[in-house]
Amino acid sequence: MKMPEIVGTISFKLSALYLSLFLASFLAIGVSVYLLTCQTLEQQLKTSIETEASRLKAEYDSGGIAELNDEIAELLSFPSQARFEYGVIDSRGQLIAGTFSDFTPAEGWQITEQKSIKTTSTLNSKVHFYISVMALPDNLWLGVGKNGESIENAGTAVIKAFITGFALVIILGSIGGFYISRAFLVKIQRITISTETIMAGDLKHRLPVSKNRDELDKLALVLNLMLDKIVALMENIQQVSNDIAHDLRTPISHLKFRLEGALNGNLSTNQYQEQISLAIEDVDSILATFSAMLRISQIESGSRRSGFNSVNLSQVLSNVTDALNPVAEEQGKTIHLELGQDVILYGDKELLTQLAFNVLENAIQHTPLNAQVYVSLGASGNQTELTIADNGTGIAEIDREKVFRRFQRLEKSRNTPGNGLGLSIAAAIVELHGGTISLVDNHPGLKVVIRFSTKQVYAG
Repeated sequence: MKMPEIVGTISFKLSALYLSLFLASFLAIGVSVYLLTCQTLEQQLKTSIETEASRLKAEYDSGGIAELNDEIAELLSFPSQARFEYGVIDSRGQLIAGTFSDFTPAEGWQITEQKSIKTTSTLNSKVHFYISVMALPDNLWLGVGKNGESIENAGTAVIKAFITGFALVIILGSIGGFYISRAFLVKIQRITISTETIMAGDLKHRLPVSKNRDELDKLALVLNLMLDKIVALMENIQQVSNDIAHDLRTPISHLKFRLEGALNGNLSTNQYQEQISLAIEDVDSILATFSAMLRISQIESGSRRSGFNSVNLSQVLSNVTDALNPVAEEQGKTIHLELGQDVILYGDKELLTQLAFNVLENAIQHTPLNAQVYVSLGASGNQTELTIADNGTGIAEIDREKVFRRFQRLEKSRNTPGNGLGLSIAAAIVELHGGTISLVDNHPGLKVVIRFSTKQVYAG
């Protein structure tokens, strides 16, 4: 993996940005620590100098210049204990006592520079020398001083420590950024290779997902789910294409045979009219199939949502039941209706009418003579439930999901009129309205349960 590829990744740029921000923060902290350390040590040094100067002034006040001179001489006689330098001068700068006269006769703090000869770290370098000057009677001046080499050494140590830390941060941050960027780039390359494999036609291939479940893994999971959906849709399209070819072949073949028979046969006028009438029925069947397919596509596109309004579902079911009652009575079947009063659903009235019609008609057509069909509608606090049940032969559990597929008909002979799209349209309408449709055993018979969530329901 080439370095330019890694440097160009977003993760490397983000790592570099964060490293820069961290280094800037680290530098600000270093400057703050350096200044605070030097300020604190300087204050401590001045306090110790002032304390010593005040003590010596008290000696002068009690015994004059002679006692002060003896005290200074005693302090200087022990070099290991002499932490300060002492001097007493007159107004002309002449040394009266002590060994130190490098200050001016003016009360207050004076800071000069002197060479450091005590430590190799500051050898031949200049260090600050702090002097506290106090006025004494008889026009004399007391000076107590001490070099600030300890301050300089502490500041140097702080600077070295932060330089070392700065270098370590750069090294470790660069290594970490390189590692993260390389891992990021490896994942991207794997995703790219997998994507190219899928684009080449291997639709069963999926994007790799690691155990870390980071952002890229979550994205890969979503893309894999999308691919599963795409594959399912493609398989559905292929199945629909096969089903269309299979279901339209029969009426088209019938139409062809009738037209050929009418063309080649010596038929009377009445016979011609009969053949033409049968041919029109075949054409109507073919057109009805295409119309149903177009209707399913229109419903699944979601474009009908723009026309949603409040619909009285109780009234819709009452009208559909009234329309299908004569059909049921002709077959010796009875429809029992139990509706909640004014159950309001937010949706498309035409589609909801077709939903109720398709499911109820399906129950009437596929039940034996004298069957009982029960239609109930009710609304609770959380959902509205529409149930259409019968006491017929029912559907085997293994086939219940199949009936919602397009052109799916459990009757192998296909003698019953229809194109196998009624329940497919019903399922599409339910999904458009955010509901669910399921088939359960009614013991005996079948029960179709349709539920709509409270987000779609408005109580009337």
